[in-house]
Amino acid sequence: MAGLTVNSNYSGVQAGAYFGACIKSGLTLSEGNITFLENVKYKQNLTVLTSAEIISRDTDCSFSTAGSLGLTDRVIEPTKKKLNVEVCKRTLETDWQANEMIPGVNNSNFAGDFTAFMMDYLGAQIGESVEDDIWKDLETAAAADITVVDVVGVALTELTIIAELKKVRDAIPVNCYGKEDLTIYLGTAAIRYYISAMSALGYMNLYYGAEIPLTFEGIKIAHAPGMSANVMMASRKSNLIAATDLISDFVDIRIVDMSATDASQNLRVAGNFSIGANHAVGADVVLYK
Repeated sequence: MAGLTVNSNYSGVQAGAYFGACIKSGLTLSEGNITFLENVKYKQNLTVLTSAEIISRDTDCSFSTAGSLGLTDRVIEPTKKKLNVEVCKRTLETDWQANEMIPGVNNSNFAGDFTAFMMDYLGAQIGESVEDDIWKDLETAAAADITVVDVVGVALTELTIIAELKKVRDAIPVNCYGKEDLTIYLGTAAIRYYISAMSALGYMNLYYGAEIPLTFEGIKIAHAPGMSANVMMASRKSNLIAATDLISDFVDIRIVDMSATDASQNLRVAGNFSIGANHAVGADVVLYK
């Protein structure tokens, strides 16, 4: 169980703000770059319909079947996660927050501004965990599926990114090319290389001074901070699916004063959530790795 360690000089006047290190953004969820399913407590089956040669010549008035239809299932199983932090009130009294506490040895608690900061900071930690888990699941599932279109990758750089994106583009199945929700997913390093390469090409200087939608030859590019380095993926947004019990669980963080429960001087901070991801149709996914 995580706790709080104070390393403070506790003298003078506090700056009136709290600061935390950068945390990876959960863009896949917040920007809706894949499909999300809620109310999945245990497992969710993705039923995939396939067909083969069901269109035939109409030469007479008879009814004659042709070809075949098939149903297969893929499973998403969300993994339950938790954030548990316990803080001793006496630890808080050794920090700047002591100035914000009301009198009384039993009244120590998080100061209001620190509470707001903690909620934002810990919520962002959950967002980072969700982002990482989504892409870990999607990459693992794609690597294990023999129907996925594989592209052998290289170490991505500003000098190689354009040529490697062309390989991904060329590998996209014909039936998927041109679909409105077709997307190429890039991790943070690859996004940087792409923007830098486009800036070097000098297209109207847009990549230097303006925020513009990222596309590659008309195909949307989505920033996936949880994706591994030197990995790219192309798929329809509707074909990549994450499941959870309730999306609001990701921001439902609670502070519990334990003094009324076990007579201790501890504060507990808790958050519980679940997340899992998979693709539906492997043949419609391109994995560059």
